[in-house]
Amino acid sequence: MKTRSQQQKIQTQITPEAERPLSPAHAFVVQFREATDAASQRFAGRVEHMISGQATRFQSAEELLAFLARVLNATYAKLSEGR
Repeated sequence: MKTRSQQQKIQTQITPEAERPLSPAHAFVVQFREATDAASQRFAGRVEHMISGQATRFQSAEELLAFLARVLNATYAKLSEGR
């Protein structure tokens, strides 16, 4: 069992990556249904990309990850075109 001091040190470790601002182009809201049970690997809910408004319902972690990958890949492609 970790002491309170050890827990605080773990929580306050900041890496250079964590210090950089996050892009809203990569922001999503994920809402899980009550039927979600991570221990049993059952995931259900809705996910929405904050910038484009694209949204979908998912019934598994695979469906959630597929949506995230599809939207992020499209976002990266648009960002690359603008360079």
